[in-house]
Amino acid sequence: MATIADVAREAGVSKATVSSVFSKKRPISAEVTERVYAVAKRLGYYPNHIAVSLSLKKTMIIGLQMSVTNAGEWPAFNAEMVSGVIQVCAESGYRVLLDTLPENSDRTTMTMDPVDGVILLNPAQEDKRLDRFRQMNIPAVVIGRPNPSSTPACYVDNNNEEMMFRLGLSLLAQGHRQVLFLNAAANMTVAQDRYEGLRAAYRSQGLDFPITHHFHYDWHKHPTADEYGYQTIADTAGLLPYTVVITDQMHIAIGVMRAARELGISIPEQLSLVALGDDAILAQEVSPSLTAVDLQPRQLGAEAARMLLDLIQRAGEPRHRLVDTAFVVRESCSLPNPNSGGKKG
Repeated sequence: MATIADVAREAGVSKATVSSVFSKKRPISAEVTERVYAVAKRLGYYPNHIAVSLSLKKTMIIGLQMSVTNAGEWPAFNAEMVSGVIQVCAESGYRVLLDTLPENSDRTTMTMDPVDGVILLNPAQEDKRLDRFRQMNIPAVVIGRPNPSSTPACYVDNNNEEMMFRLGLSLLAQGHRQVLFLNAAANMTVAQDRYEGLRAAYRSQGLDFPITHHFHYDWHKHPTADEYGYQTIADTAGLLPYTVVITDQMHIAIGVMRAARELGISIPEQLSLVALGDDAILAQEVSPSLTAVDLQPRQLGAEAARMLLDLIQRAGEPRHRLVDTAFVVRESCSLPNPNSGGKKG
């Protein structure tokens, strides 16, 4: 088996340089880095991760904590976001440890695997995870806006309130006055932000958004996102007047389409539909294709990873970064100039 000394000799550099190439402990020129990688590949040399960790006094592991649905669904948002985290971490020599929990589990339950920092998803109104990581002196970054009254934290998010304000204005401009909003779980901060944005759009036009048209996902009632969308439409069709449905994610929209089809409601002729969170493949596999809001999950993951790596290197004051969204207009709902809508005042 090849050793670090073999690689150093063949590449014409010191063992310390080879070590730095793999550990990213200090900057090495691109030319030397490529030469070391080429020699290592030819000799079949693989760095010992434990040895690297001991040398740097770091685990070189980032924890990524996220929930999975009871049905084992893995939304495209999660896959894209994880890809963004992995790409940035890999560039700095970090591995990613994925820590999954059922979405209805105790959110303070976490594995105690050694990590240099952690990325958390889906912050709730009452979320003790940040307190726990702070007590353990582990840097943490949140994807999503934490509750302002909780422990101050670094986070990356979309401007969900602004996004819903623009979406609401676009729908109102198209003549939609009766909007049915199938929101996320009530305890999620993102649910509050999006609701406030939609209400603000209505208020800007001298209107009130009816509370009867606002629903929250509840896993006690609906085991899957698809079932949430399906059952809500089945329960409200004919009882509540609405011409457009906004869903918190695309799998909910699929349930809405299934219920509408069974009830003989034509999309988009009789009912328009918009999903928050885009899955380009899934959106175009259904008919009609789904209009959606692209939350840029890969960028969210990448920005969170960069922020965390910076926090590990040099601790600082809590800060946040917002990632733009983009409206992707397809067949289920037409939106007039959605990406150039007015700003929330």
